[in-house]
Amino acid sequence: MEELKSSLRLITNPKDAKPGELIRELKLLDEILKQNASHLDPRLRHFLQNRSYEKALIWLKGEEPEKGVCGK
Repeated sequence: MEELKSSLRLITNPKDAKPGELIRELKLLDEILKQNASHLDPRLRHFLQNRSYEKALIWLKGEEPEKGVCGK
């Protein structure tokens, strides 16, 4: 989970990224989702599938993200 949080932090704060780092982290998130989709909490999976990375990070911190247009 720490790797996931680290990737989400970088993606949601791209000004901190080094050249090529943002693309690498996006690919890593796609791979994490692909390999672990059935093991992830359904809400976290929803956020990652819809690229709602800020919401995913907020949720991982134990907070409640604002509801989006889909109601989640």
